Amino acid sequence: MNDFCIYSGGDEGYVAEWNLKTKGDGKLVVQTPRPVYSLCADRADMKLYCGTAAGNLHVVDLISGREIRNMEAHTNGIYDIQQTEDNLITAGGDGRICVWRKSDMALLYACQSSDKSARVISLHPNQSQLAVGFSDYKIRFYSMADLQLNSTLDAHSNSVFALSFSQSGQYLLSGGRDAMLKSWNVQDGFSLTNDIPAHTLQIKCIAFSPDYSLFATTSMDKTIKIWDSGTMQLLKVIDKARNDSHTNSINKLLWMKNDTIVTCSDDRQIMVFELTLEED
Repeated sequence: MNDFCIYSGGDEGYVAEWNLKTKGDGKLVVQTPRPVYSLCADRADMKLYCGTAAGNLHVVDLISGREIRNMEAHTNGIYDIQQTEDNLITAGGDGRICVWRKSDMALLYACQSSDKSARVISLHPNQSQLAVGFSDYKIRFYSMADLQLNSTLDAHSNSVFALSFSQSGQYLLSGGRDAMLKSWNVQDGFSLTNDIPAHTLQIKCIAFSPDYSLFATTSMDKTIKIWDSGTMQLLKVIDKARNDSHTNSINKLLWMKNDTIVTCSDDRQIMVFELTLEED
């Protein structure tokens, strides 16, 4: 695994590795018996964590290319996986948030705050707390030390699918099935600072650029939108008509560099875009 490698998973259970520098076909890493909902690559320990529709957490050793653990982590799908240096955090369709110790995959903490799915996790930059978006339209905030529920935010009018803290942790961006992009002032009691009808269908992902000057949103409406982080101004729209982009819902986006993004879609394609912010 290197800085040019990315991983993808799909409904057929295949997890593949792609080298963006050499291009060409991907390499099969593992096949799980159920659709893959989430992935998290640990570059330090050379492991890949795969969450499936059944709630199983598969651990793959990337050096040997073999699956080394298959754990029944949740009773429903694992929608998101995030990590700290020592721990792994999973969000499940059973409404549970779980923290696992990476060294032996022991369950350290588990918390169930809702009977609806936990869909997305964002770690505060200082890793003292995490925000979790749920299908009951709420964002909940937990202490990273013990998963104590600290506060609950009535955030959206439908499921929350996308969350991302700003570089300083002062703001949290959220998006979801209601297609609204919102920003919340963390230091002012999570007061709402922006409420933008950003897309025509649900927002699937929010991701900041490496230098945090930009962020991107992706949507079921088949568009990618690039925004100025400071002003929340829309800078660019990437779509099929103007950029030969995806033909279906765009589910995930990864910034490789400040001017390079990688996206994946229900059209079963992975695309790499070199960004220019001039007028289309």
